[in-house]
Amino acid sequence: MRIGMNTKFGSFLADLERLSSEITKNQLKISSGKNFLKPSDDPPSAVITLNYKQGITKIERYTKALDEGYAFLKAQESVLAQVEDLIARAKILAQQGANATNDLSARKAIANEIDGLVQNLLSLANSQLGEKYLFGGQKTTGYAKGEAPFKIVRETLPTGQVIERVIYQGSTEDFQIGYDKDMKLTVGENGQKIFMDSSLFETLLSLKRTLLADNQIDYQKEAYNIQEAIGNLDRIFNYIAEKRGEVGSRMMHFETKKQLYEDFKGTLESNLGNIESADLAKLASRLQSLSIAYEAALKAVALFSDLSLAKYI
Repeated sequence: MRIGMNTKFGSFLADLERLSSEITKNQLKISSGKNFLKPSDDPPSAVITLNYKQGITKIERYTKALDEGYAFLKAQESVLAQVEDLIARAKILAQQGANATNDLSARKAIANEIDGLVQNLLSLANSQLGEKYLFGGQKTTGYAKGEAPFKIVRETLPTGQVIERVIYQGSTEDFQIGYDKDMKLTVGENGQKIFMDSSLFETLLSLKRTLLADNQIDYQKEAYNIQEAIGNLDRIFNYIAEKRGEVGSRMMHFETKKQLYEDFKGTLESNLGNIESADLAKLASRLQSLSIAYEAALKAVALFSDLSLAKYI
């Protein structure tokens, strides 16, 4: 008889422990607002939840890359707009230089202003956003002290003539931003494509040399060289304008993609909320039922505890 009573008493205690655990679990769900507290509570939902969270994290990394890329492109677009203005000014100066009434002093003044434009364009080509060079391609940083993607070098010929040229030290790979494993977002074109392939610096430095030479012996050749430079500047202006347009189009593309991914993220977050969020009304009803059952179990244990052999004699 004692073994039977011990077994029965153990069963009562086990029920109390189970009910107590269930009550605590429901209280925690209500306080947290979550449908399950750990994966083992609902393995299928936990797997789906994990997939949603991973998807949201990837989207957040991608949209962050889009934001960074957009800022980079916006800075490029601003610089290229200034480049266009300087090219337009260079064309006006070239047209002035083609005027046969200009003497050597006037041509030197025009050449000096052309030189100033070259320096300004060089500075624009070496523009930075934070610590990153805008037109260094994939090599946005990592230059030696005093170095940059573009620099002007001077070479003295045996005749004593000094030849200037601009060289590009950046990467010929377009700038990319990594946002996930083996995933990259291409942002802006490298400086070789934008500045060097356009022959911008080459044209201006050649024009400067022509104006300083003041070729009185063969004026027709000089005039031809200046007109050629004017034609090249027209072509270069259109080339830079096209590149600027491509940058603007890419900015719009980035904006559209970001909006699409933000909408997708919202859908995932909504679905995640539906899975994770607890039904508070259902949990409250469940908690009430468990509390009633727990009180009943306590009373049963109390009654059972009062039993003794004496009551059966």
